[in-house]
Amino acid sequence: MDILVTAFTPFGGMEKNMSSAVMELLPEKIGDNRIHKLLIPTSYERAFSELRRWLNEHRADAVVLTGQAGRDGMTVERVAINVGDGAMADNDGAVYTDRTLVPDGPAAYFSTLPIKRMCAAADCAVSNSAGTYACNCVMYKALHFLDGSGVLCGFVHIPAAGPAEKWAEELVKMLGCL
Repeated sequence: MDILVTAFTPFGGMEKNMSSAVMELLPEKIGDNRIHKLLIPTSYERAFSELRRWLNEHRADAVVLTGQAGRDGMTVERVAINVGDGAMADNDGAVYTDRTLVPDGPAAYFSTLPIKRMCAAADCAVSNSAGTYACNCVMYKALHFLDGSGVLCGFVHIPAAGPAEKWAEELVKMLGCL
């Protein structure tokens, strides 16, 4: 398989984004799976634009989007909703309040990743909400774009604190079961 892993740039005045630190530690191959990496901006609009550009130019069997969250452990997101709503501005200064992400899009998309199998393989849990900030936005738009394509897609939140090496090890376990 060709697996694309994305990570976000720092945001909100932070020096680093744990998702990008973890992505940098991933190997080029996990078993027979080739790992491709893409750093995307923490931006409601530009994050998906860059992801779409990559997907139009390259082949992927699975897309595993990652971002950081203020949680104690890693979580695999079950659903993305068609709304952007965050009190914090993205890196372009945009603040979304009750904004529909895709006009005429469905209310939500479920991850197409094997989330239970991923959690069984690693130290993580299923989360039922990707939030309403940039993480949810890119997950929703990616699932909308890939709908019906057969490409697996979903989102993993990585804790903002803790050693990146530990989180990378767990993500490798999750990617290995794809």
